[in-house]
Amino acid sequence: MKKLFIFISSLLLTVFSLPSWANLEGVAVIDYQTIFLGTDLARTSFEELRESGDYKELMEEAQLKDSERLSIAEELNKDSSTMSDEEQSEKLKKAQSLYQDIQFLTQKMQTLENEVVQKLQADQGPNVQKVLNDLIVAKKITLLFNSQALLAYDRTNPLINITPEVIELLNQANSKD
Repeated sequence: MKKLFIFISSLLLTVFSLPSWANLEGVAVIDYQTIFLGTDLARTSFEELRESGDYKELMEEAQLKDSERLSIAEELNKDSSTMSDEEQSEKLKKAQSLYQDIQFLTQKMQTLENEVVQKLQADQGPNVQKVLNDLIVAKKITLLFNSQALLAYDRTNPLINITPEVIELLNQANSKD
């Protein structure tokens, strides 16, 4: 009886540990954010944004204010023992004001970047859907998950993560347009 139990247990462990039981054929995951930001069109759009006068002006102003803030911080570190409390307070207020200015400029740059992303999503949405529908049919995908809805998945497995393939197909479709 003990030998039979061991045999059946071994058989069950073997059967249920086979990779074929873990086959995820027909299941895929896609990362829409990566798709919209990973295309050649997105790279070109962001390069154009970063080369635009408005964006460059914001970036330069932020860098100048950050340099000034760092200079004040160095001055405080070096000379704080010889400064009066009032001088230290003024320097700290100035540094805080510069930090807030930098945050504001960074938010403005982020807003410009978000506008580019929204435009890409609006312009590329139909192309993404067409490429994705064609890929679903070609790969016989029965379940497609949005990566943001999953806790974890194997991003390196091209059978599961079809994001790079969609980006490649989108780049091909965009180059034809």
